[in-house]
Amino acid sequence: MDTMTAASGSEHTPHPDPTRTGLSVGEGEEGSPALWGRWDGQRLTAVQIGTELVLLAVSPSGGHLLTVDVGQWSLSLHRAEDGSLLRELDARDAVPPHPRSTGEGRVYWDCDAAFVNQDTIVAGTSECDARYGAARHWLVDARGMALRGEVSHPFPVSGPVRSAGDGAWYTVSEDRTSVHLWKPAGEN
Repeated sequence: MDTMTAASGSEHTPHPDPTRTGLSVGEGEEGSPALWGRWDGQRLTAVQIGTELVLLAVSPSGGHLLTVDVGQWSLSLHRAEDGSLLRELDARDAVPPHPRSTGEGRVYWDCDAAFVNQDTIVAGTSECDARYGAARHWLVDARGMALRGEVSHPFPVSGPVRSAGDGAWYTVSEDRTSVHLWKPAGEN
């Protein structure tokens, strides 16, 4: 299938149904199309869900897609069936500045996030928080795309969150020697 893109890098996002998949195509400064594809047993087809988006995750049911724009301003929830935009959460309006911030820079989302379950997303602001020495991760209500609050880690963590499946996510230590597995408080 011709994607009509010129990739300098790409990232696949799996779907619970193996006949479906997402593809974020990094084209440098020229754009970043996100494609949603389907294999019907004979033919691969895809629709473009945006020209300036990074596809981050698929909900456990497979019904929703999570994206961030290339400027990393807003997390967006889309309907997987047709890629249509349902709701957005703007970092500037929802996420407070880092406690050590002196007002320089802006708060923005990472290019990694995960569905903890059908109704909960964990997303980070670790890239913009890196200058302060500790990553911040946030629980987001997927139904209304509203910030639930900051994840309280028992020790400082680094980097973005990545899906570990089964209601969990993981982070990698700054020295890349440890992987930490997380679940929301109260869940086993």
